[in-house]
Amino acid sequence: MRLTKWASNCESGPCPTVWGTDGTDVIVQGFKVDDPEALATMQLPGTETAVRVPLELLKQVAREHLS
Repeated sequence: MRLTKWASNCESGPCPTVWGTDGTDVIVQGFKVDDPEALATMQLPGTETAVRVPLELLKQVAREHLS
């Protein structure tokens, strides 16, 4: 799978990032959700995970890639 960086919160190093793929999916890199109450609310199956991303990052993706 080939990834293309669509938007990021920083210029270098690991940080929340939204990646486009060579298919129809989007990959989101963010802060691991480890709050027990939030995880219990989401009831994630073993094949999924949850990450937090800044709202401004998603707005940037919408402006630049989804309009």
